[in-house]
Amino acid sequence: MPRIKTSRSAFNTLKKQATKVLGSLRREIAQKEKELASLQQDVRRLQAVVSGRTATAGAGPARIRLDWDLVLKEMPDTFTSREVSVKTDKPMEQVYAGLNRWIKDRKVKKGKDGYQKVGAASR
Repeated sequence: MPRIKTSRSAFNTLKKQATKVLGSLRREIAQKEKELASLQQDVRRLQAVVSGRTATAGAGPARIRLDWDLVLKEMPDTFTSREVSVKTDKPMEQVYAGLNRWIKDRKVKKGKDGYQKVGAASR
């Protein structure tokens, strides 16, 4: 008995439809991610207004200055530069500048497993 080509044809049709749906879903996800990023930016702006930290008019988007001492207080006794980057949402160049400032001010010291707060060893 000869094989029926309709099952292969049906499978190919189904595969094409699934590919179209996947592409559509990916585009929709990308659009929703852009919307989410925009909403998160709105939240940051509103938080800055609520906390009383605003930029001068016409200076571009409001930027809130990061309090590196507060970041250090929130870090565990031993931490990595990557953890600081995640916590501050800053690029690694700025993280290393902050870490070097802490080292210079003798607030942290560099160890083999990352960085350690000065005085944390005695705790």
